[in-house]
Amino acid sequence: MRAISLLLAAAGAVALAAFAIVDPLGAADGWRAGFLLLSAPPIGAVALLLIARIVGADWDAALTPMLSALPWLGFLAIPMVIGQALFHYPDGHLHLWLSPLAFTLRSVLALLFWSWTARALCRGRVTQPGPLLLLHGLVVSVMGYDWLLGVAPAQPESVAPMVLAVMQIGGAAAMACAAGLGTVFQRRDLAYLLVASALGLGYFLYIDFVIVWFGNLPAHVGWYVERNVAPARVLPALALLLGLLAPILLVGLGRSDPARGWAGRSALVALGLIAVWIVAGPGGWTGLGAALAAIFVIGGLAREARRA
Repeated sequence: MRAISLLLAAAGAVALAAFAIVDPLGAADGWRAGFLLLSAPPIGAVALLLIARIVGADWDAALTPMLSALPWLGFLAIPMVIGQALFHYPDGHLHLWLSPLAFTLRSVLALLFWSWTARALCRGRVTQPGPLLLLHGLVVSVMGYDWLLGVAPAQPESVAPMVLAVMQIGGAAAMACAAGLGTVFQRRDLAYLLVASALGLGYFLYIDFVIVWFGNLPAHVGWYVERNVAPARVLPALALLLGLLAPILLVGLGRSDPARGWAGRSALVALGLIAVWIVAGPGGWTGLGAALAAIFVIGGLAREARRA
């Protein structure tokens, strides 16, 4: 098993290097998509554990195992920061806000906050979860624009923070179900949250398209035109099938723990497709391939780190 993990990580690194030679921008955005997917469960677990402290839910056994990944996210964010500086450093009014120093500083502070909160949750030191949850919302609001819209700085999207927040909460719920973490009753609760997150994410993404289409908003059209390339043009539809319809059928009709596990796996795949579409869609096949390569690299190294 260890040899397989290292082999996958090595194969992903080689593929990522090849993509970087052919299309550096697509490779950088693909890594960002992989980072968004794999960072969603641990950050979402922080949010859900804070919510659990407020409402009195018991989800610790299902969510706490994800928190160990948070300290490593800073290293995984380095290629994203470099890609932002090289390919997405805008002129005009966002020149200072998205400067390499400012972007890096905000990302570091956000990851430090989530890591500190995760450590406090693990040690039972969170006595006032409300203010921390409020602060989490403020941090996500900023990082939604940085991490999601950093690849398209001029895109006027107000929904980005909510998209990132729902991706993270849904990612945590999906990971708990997919990996069989916690008890059956905890996974049942989180499966319902998974479906709710999928509904929310679908609403945010598709209602934005409807508003642009029927509202005739030229400033928003370029976003969709850039993603009208293969395979990006079909990713939203695939994500709708795998991330919304499949979990609804599996959780609502299956009503069994194996069905919840498949719902979580299906939702994680859909979450990856959405991340690719948002930040790496214009890169076409290179963006998708680089995202898969990044997942192999990060996943393989994370597996080895846990075994060590």
